[in-house]
Amino acid sequence: MPDAYIIEVSGRTAGIVARDPHSNRFNFFSASSRFNAIEGRCFSDPLAAERAARLLVKYGSLPQRHETEYFRPNAGMDRTS
Repeated sequence: MPDAYIIEVSGRTAGIVARDPHSNRFNFFSASSRFNAIEGRCFSDPLAAERAARLLVKYGSLPQRHETEYFRPNAGMDRTS
């Protein structure tokens, strides 16, 4: 599996995600100020980051939820709240 992916939404580059070798999670780096709300966030996989970017485009902000709701179910990560 590659260590970095470009995230695009509606044909525009939202940013990139890069795998953290220590946690095996993906960190998001914004390519546009439109996606600064998720700058530096960690995601379980690139698809989770893409979903968050799509929410920003659709709603202008992220819904008020706990960050783990952006993770794909059964991604193999232990979660305790």
